[in-house]
Amino acid sequence: MAKVNVLREKIEYSLLHLAWPLIVSNALQTIYNIVDSYFLGKLGPIEFSASTITWPVIFTFISLAMGFANAGIAIVAQNIGKQDKKGTSKATGQLYLVTVGIGLISTIVGIVFAKPIIFAIAGKESAEVIPYAIKYYIVDMIGLPLVFIINSTTAAMRAAGDSQFGMRAVLYMNIINMVFDPLLIFGIGPFPKLGVTGAAWATNLGRFVAAALSIYHVASKKSAITLSKRDFIPDWKIIGLVFKLGVPSALGMSISSAGFAIIMKYVAMFGPTVISAYGIGNRVTNLVSMVSHGFSGAVSTMVGQFVGAKRYEDAERTVRHAFLWNVTIVGILSLLTFIFGKGVTKFFINDPAVIEMGNIYFKYVSFSMPLFTGYLIYNSALIGAGKTILTMIGDILRLWGIRIPIIAYLSMTMGFKGIFIGMIISNLVVFVVTYIFFRFSNWKKAVV
Repeated sequence: MAKVNVLREKIEYSLLHLAWPLIVSNALQTIYNIVDSYFLGKLGPIEFSASTITWPVIFTFISLAMGFANAGIAIVAQNIGKQDKKGTSKATGQLYLVTVGIGLISTIVGIVFAKPIIFAIAGKESAEVIPYAIKYYIVDMIGLPLVFIINSTTAAMRAAGDSQFGMRAVLYMNIINMVFDPLLIFGIGPFPKLGVTGAAWATNLGRFVAAALSIYHVASKKSAITLSKRDFIPDWKIIGLVFKLGVPSALGMSISSAGFAIIMKYVAMFGPTVISAYGIGNRVTNLVSMVSHGFSGAVSTMVGQFVGAKRYEDAERTVRHAFLWNVTIVGILSLLTFIFGKGVTKFFINDPAVIEMGNIYFKYVSFSMPLFTGYLIYNSALIGAGKTILTMIGDILRLWGIRIPIIAYLSMTMGFKGIFIGMIISNLVVFVVTYIFFRFSNWKKAVV
């Protein structure tokens, strides 16, 4: 176990040593998504579009797991800042009780309403995609409870200063994903040819291994947080705090993700070519933003612990340093996507129409990435401080208050380019709003 003692180490040391495993984790996850997209792209634009259309809906449910994991980060990190080991273990056990229950309920709801959800997003314009999308979506949703277990474990470990566990879990999960992807999609050797659903089953196999590893880890004495049976006895005060912090964060992220499903409806209006280019663009910009997610994850841990220890100046310095690192690195990577947009798109789908559309996407969206990803730094600082109502407001505003209305209007007046312009405007506005929240809110008041 490589645990970083945030309260004793220098800020720069803690920031980089917590961030790099998270950056690697996000890189591995994004690389898997790219590999997944590569193999699905070989089936054709229609099959490729199936995963692109369903992803915003799937991510809406995954956002619930992420939202409650954010509550876990704040509660666990602040307990550690107070040097309360018993409170730390108890909070982690209660986090599991809440998230596993919500994961099971979410899976049932998501599968029951699968058809109306997919039909509503795809519409008549992309009717040929619907059968593939429904099959892919249902299989992927079966593995949703495993995501809640994985996210809760990695969040608690990260809050305790161990971000390397999450990296290992993601590594094993994605290796399995990538190995079984081509085997199950194309039916290589003894494996059945499952097409689009093969990618979803490969994902679930990887999730199962990562969830099993998570359970084994928290039960072992090597874990940064040691749990016992009594930590799983319901403590309604802590459960109430998990809900108090988790519900706003989960709602914000889920409502925001549902907004992406609405946006996908507008993207689908322009057919499989635009859907494919949009899907490729999103995957690549996610690869660029992996740096930001790494630094933001480190920030939430460090701010949480510093707030718990009442070291507010150190919390502010952490945010400043992370922001400068992020803008510099993401700025360089965004410049590369701006210049090489055509080549990047061609890697996935060698279709002239998709390549041209992908190039337009990167020309429009790339330059807004450094500031947009900077929003993640300030957002994570608020998460670590437990101010999840403010992060909820920012998440909802970005999509429902800004991006969706602009895209709804511009897609009718400017065509598909209006979608990209709407993305740029919302990215810049949410950065300003989140910065204002951090600068002027009472984030220094601990929740534990």
